[in-house]
Amino acid sequence: MIFFDFGGTLVRTSSSETTGGDLPGAIWETVLRGQDRASAAGEIARALARTERELGHRIYDYVGRVDAFWRLYDDRVLDRLGIGGDRTAVHRALATAFWNASAGTPFPETEEVLRTLRSRGHYLGVISNHNDALLEILDHHRLRSYFSGVTYSQEAGADKPDPRIFRLALRRAGVRPSEAIHVGDSWGADVEGARGVGMRAVWLDREGRGAHPGAPRVSSLRELASWSDPDARTA
Repeated sequence: MIFFDFGGTLVRTSSSETTGGDLPGAIWETVLRGQDRASAAGEIARALARTERELGHRIYDYVGRVDAFWRLYDDRVLDRLGIGGDRTAVHRALATAFWNASAGTPFPETEEVLRTLRSRGHYLGVISNHNDALLEILDHHRLRSYFSGVTYSQEAGADKPDPRIFRLALRRAGVRPSEAIHVGDSWGADVEGARGVGMRAVWLDREGRGAHPGAPRVSSLRELASWSDPDARTA
C-alpha cells in the first residue's frame, strides 16, 4: 500500500512563500479589494488570527458540511473588520479564491506515476491535511479513481503528524503499518508522522534540500516509480 500526501506531492498548490508567509491574509486582502471592501493587511491578519484561535478547531465538527464552517468563519472575520451589508458576493469570491489556491495543478508526472504503480498491483491512498473539498479537488483533476482510499485531517480530527490520521487510513485500507509506505514533501508531517506509527516513509524533496537519515529521498515521483519496479537495479 502506497499512501501519498496531496499538496506539494501530487499537485503544486499556491505557496505562502510567495506572499511573505501569509497566504490566507493575501487572499483575503485581494478579495476584499476586488469587492470594494478593502481593509489594511494588518487588520486582516489580526482578524484572521483571532478567528483561528476561536473557531479553527471547530472544523472537525463540520465533516460533510465544510461550506457551512467557512461561512461561519468568514462572517466572524468580516464582523471583526466591520464589513456589514450583503456579503453574498464576498463569500462567493472567498470560496472561489481559496478553492483555486487549494486545488493547484498536478505535477507533470503525477498521473503517469499513479497509473504505473496501479498497473504493478500497488494499492494507492491519500493522507492529507485537508477538508471535505479534497474529494471534489481530486475529482476535478481526474485523480480520485487511482486511489483505494482518501483520508483527510478534517474527518480524522487531527492533522499530520498526529498518529490518528495515519491510523485511520491504515484501518480503512486493512493493512498493518509495516505493509504501507507514505510519500510526502514535508519531513515533519509526512516522514516523521508516518514513521511514528510504524510505516515506512519516502521523502519527496523537489527543492534538493538534502538527505535526512532514516528515510529514502526522491526528487520526483518518477524516481519513486523507478525504484518500486521489481526489475529495477537500484533501491
